[in-house]
Amino acid sequence: MRFPVAAGVALACLTACSGPGSSAEGGDGRLHADADYTQYASAEEVTTASDIAVTGPILSVQTKECDEGGEPTTEPTVDPTAPDSTDPSPDPSATSSPAPTSTPSGVAGDGPGDPTCMPMVFLKVRVNTMMKRGFGVSEGDEIVVGNIDTDAVSMEGTTPLTVGKQYALYLTQLAAGDHPGITSVPEFWIPVGGNQGIFVLAKGSVQPASANIVALTAADAEKVNANSDAPSRRPSFTVKGLRKAAAVAAAKERAASHKNRKK
Repeated sequence: MRFPVAAGVALACLTACSGPGSSAEGGDGRLHADADYTQYASAEEVTTASDIAVTGPILSVQTKECDEGGEPTTEPTVDPTAPDSTDPSPDPSATSSPAPTSTPSGVAGDGPGDPTCMPMVFLKVRVNTMMKRGFGVSEGDEIVVGNIDTDAVSMEGTTPLTVGKQYALYLTQLAAGDHPGITSVPEFWIPVGGNQGIFVLAKGSVQPASANIVALTAADAEKVNANSDAPSRRPSFTVKGLRKAAAVAAAKERAASHKNRKK
């Protein structure tokens, strides 16, 4: 079945469906969904849209659940701590990954989903470093990241997170009132803009999972997109570059905050 999915801050927006399509597509047994994500073109933009930005490995699958949606019962969570800042620590090495913990039994979820239910997977992530700080998260913490279960759903703009691999993740936090359809995980994070908030770390390089991300900064992205006649080439960044983009985003946020206080 194919059904539309509107992506937003609340998981209800991420996984809500408006009913089945008129035809079945594909022969792989998976649901097919259409996402409507906000578009970003740079690491700077996803930094601004995120609550936190971290690097680290996927340790394990914690659980799976089929989200039946529902309306949020609370306002989106607001970080009560100090304004976000960038981490001045040196560029971390991405040459190795810790051995993933064993996947617990009983993570088969509650079925493959249907036109009123979106399969989700929840993964444990260790925070190695932080490019944008917030919500009391620190290096060494383990957090839960939710993602569309790509084993059960085919959706453009969704990239699976693989146990044992390292990523740079730009995340928004969801608390209990933001995801009334999920009961097994009281608090978790989701990538900003689907796979636009996912960057794959390899030795010496970082590659965005989404083809929408074409540059580190918004200014550079405008130049790249303006030169539409140039052959398209998937960009390759570094963690150091992502940190610089985060610093640009933080500087703009501070300037905007200062300007608003003067009004």
